[in-house]
This record gives sequence, C-alpha cells and structure tokens, in this order.
Amino acid sequence: MRVFLFCLALVAPAQAGPSKPFCGEKTECRQMADCAEARFHYSQCGQTRLDRDGDGVPCEELCRFK
Repeated sequence: MRVFLFCLALVAPAQAGPSKPFCGEKTECRQMADCAEARFHYSQCGQTRLDRDGDGVPCEELCRFK
C-alpha cells in the first residue's frame, strides 16, 4: 500500500499557479482579463481581429492607456 501511495504522489500533477494563456483559448476582447492577455493573443496567436481599427493596439477598451 505504501508503494502505491508513493507512486501516486509521483504521478499526481503539481498544483501550480494560474495557467498561462495558450492560442485558441480566447478569440474575443470580452474574453480577455487584461491588456497583457489581449496583446499575447494578438501578437503570439495571430488574432488580428482583436485590433479592429488596425492601429496595432488590440482590444482598445483594455489597452487604451497602455
């Protein structure tokens, strides 16, 4: 029984902090928590539709003062 619990502890996922965003996770500005997340999806995931006016700033309502 001890060996089983030891093995279970080795394969159990560690509880880390909040997960990092990944592409495909969110596709609209209303889904973004903040400007940093919007910029990630815009620059790293090619979500160009997040920049509606084409000025290079995604999700204007989140990033207008950034």
